Amino acid sequence: MPISKTLITAAVGATASAAVLALAAPASAAPTPAVPAAVDAGQPATETDENPPVLRSAAGSTAIGAFTYSAGGLTIKVPAGCFLTHAVSGKGLKINSQRAGVDCVGPMALAAKFCNTRIEFHYADTNNKTYRIDKGPLNGSCKTGTVPMLSKGAKTVKAGKTCAQLWINGQRKAVQCHYITK
Repeated sequence: MPISKTLITAAVGATASAAVLALAAPASAAPTPAVPAAVDAGQPATETDENPPVLRSAAGSTAIGAFTYSAGGLTIKVPAGCFLTHAVSGKGLKINSQRAGVDCVGPMALAAKFCNTRIEFHYADTNNKTYRIDKGPLNGSCKTGTVPMLSKGAKTVKAGKTCAQLWINGQRKAVQCHYITK
């Protein structure tokens, strides 16, 4: 699932958002196979060769509020209108892929400048204890209207959540999370 400006669904002014990975089936998923005749139609079908589990995915965006920071002796103002977008695909506790990036909409795509950026994926268990952090590279150059996307491949995680965090000039500016259940 590519991340694009069309995935922007967060309410303006939100500081963090979350989705449940186990409940969000992709719109493009194949229809669920018919329940075998031997299964009572009133009972949910169980995972079998005839009824395989459907891959799940979740995507969400968090609005990044306006802020000011210093880089290279310059004061840089970032207006509202930019979003941290985070997408996860997988099944149960297995993440197949995960991506996060920043895009700005409308005139903010030309007005926002991002320097010294990093995107990180933080993993926390059901007690909200962080047990792993995957840091992306530090992007020392300045980009207008975007922060380079970070992609990570397959991994098995604990039940809990995975969060994308946007760091600018050493300060966390936005967080977007997805809950992961069995």
